[in-house]
Amino acid sequence: MNAHTTGQGARPDAASTVGAATPSACWLREPDGDDVNTIQAWLAQPAISQWFDFGLGRQQLSTLALHLMLHSQRHHIRMFGRTGHALASGLVAVSDVTHAFGTGPFWVLRDRSRPTYPGMTCDASSRVLHDTFTRYGLHCITAWAVQDNVRSQRLLERIGFRRIGLQRACHLMGGELFGRILYDLTPEDLADKGSRP
Repeated sequence: MNAHTTGQGARPDAASTVGAATPSACWLREPDGDDVNTIQAWLAQPAISQWFDFGLGRQQLSTLALHLMLHSQRHHIRMFGRTGHALASGLVAVSDVTHAFGTGPFWVLRDRSRPTYPGMTCDASSRVLHDTFTRYGLHCITAWAVQDNVRSQRLLERIGFRRIGLQRACHLMGGELFGRILYDLTPEDLADKGSRP
């Protein structure tokens, strides 16, 4: 279940100029019951859902499935937004955090129509990833981006993910098959990225 996407457009968010705002310019919080409708509305947009795979090719989630996900101990999910604005601009998640091998897939969704600043998605993602590694003791977090999705690739690389391979002809969009570029991230990768100017 890895995907990276954004609302009001066909490409995920690219984090530009990561240092443009301090981390305090972005808030994070646990999702609540009111967020279910927001997340479902985001996933109901084909321009967003096309980038996702929630298992067995499912690109949307039922209300029940979403409620179960948000309240499950298997997923570390945080809504994020710009400080001073109550509306969430997206969510960041690491799934399967209870995996016995200490791994889990990362995914993010951002609505570009809501308040933001350059690099906000990268800031929120880095904070959630730091917290996930610390809280759950994970060894490695994985991610993927559709081969045609340059913005997601740039976001992952800016966070510190390393490209590790290509899974060919595995993602169906608009009747056409695309590959997925595979990434992974260790705590050391994230710390090293954060220490760079």
